[in-house]
Amino acid sequence: MANFATAALVKAQAKLQAAFQSNELRFRDPAVHKLFLQNSSIMFPDYNELKTRDDRTVETNYATRTARSLGSARSHNHTGAQGDSAVMTPSWTTYSDDFVSTIKEADNKIYSYEEMHMSKMQNVIANFAEGLDSAASTYLFSNRTGVNGATVEGTFDATDDTFEIDETTNGNRAIQITKMVMDINKYQGVRFSIVCDSIAYNKFMFNAAQGVSNATNYSFQFQGIDFIHDPALTAAAAGLASAYSKGYWIAVPEGSIGALPWIPKQNKQGLELKEASYGSILNPIDGIQYAVHTYEERADGTSLGGYTQDVKIETEISVDIAYVHAPLSAAGATPMFAFALV
Repeated sequence: MANFATAALVKAQAKLQAAFQSNELRFRDPAVHKLFLQNSSIMFPDYNELKTRDDRTVETNYATRTARSLGSARSHNHTGAQGDSAVMTPSWTTYSDDFVSTIKEADNKIYSYEEMHMSKMQNVIANFAEGLDSAASTYLFSNRTGVNGATVEGTFDATDDTFEIDETTNGNRAIQITKMVMDINKYQGVRFSIVCDSIAYNKFMFNAAQGVSNATNYSFQFQGIDFIHDPALTAAAAGLASAYSKGYWIAVPEGSIGALPWIPKQNKQGLELKEASYGSILNPIDGIQYAVHTYEERADGTSLGGYTQDVKIETEISVDIAYVHAPLSAAGATPMFAFALV
């Protein structure tokens, strides 16, 4: 049961040591989610003012690329093509986590009400860290580009939307080839992050650490790149038609993705009503504001670790997030390029 019943004094249970408790409440740092958050204000500086309610649609216009071959002569009656633009509409998803308390739940416990409440909040923070990182990872993988013009030292598999590099001949130069592919796709001179599955991460970190002590120094290719380990990519890559199992990664140019967090204005401002209260908390893990909504009702709190004449306090923590990437006019094209060793 999720009601601290195991801490009842009648069982004379000893309080867990802090070290054991921190092990129980451990969670992975949401590195992929944080990667999306880094450039949010650059992509959409005013979205918080434009989005005034959960169901309000926000649109942004952007100029599209008009590619054409150059002419070979001057003319007195030349005719030109107009430029064009398109609309990008971010899609917000609400993420929430709930917990319940009663005013009498701590009366026969070794934990105080404040300690129990803090433990519940720690679980909420851990749940959001893992849940949002999973959502960000899924978005990244699902939106990898289906357009890749590179054909040198590898092959683009249009079924799996993945650029394949032969492990035997070029495995130690995979990052150098990744940079070349990004350059061919017109991301030359751009700093980028590489989100790796567990297999690729191990290989890249090993090669990056060898340097001059290795028979061949492959460390040159790792300069100017941030590597992020995403364990979820291992299973995602294995689930593709080619069932990649030798290393999989996605290159993300700086400034090309974003996460747009949002909470209702009542929570931002703080509002206390007879029936409910609206507030917010700053999550120390990802640094964004989360909405807090609570309400109280009379209850028999026995099943919740309280007592018969009790008050139940329901609490919900929530945030709306739109994961986005820089829009491209070519069908199937995105700035996120997937690679695999084969």
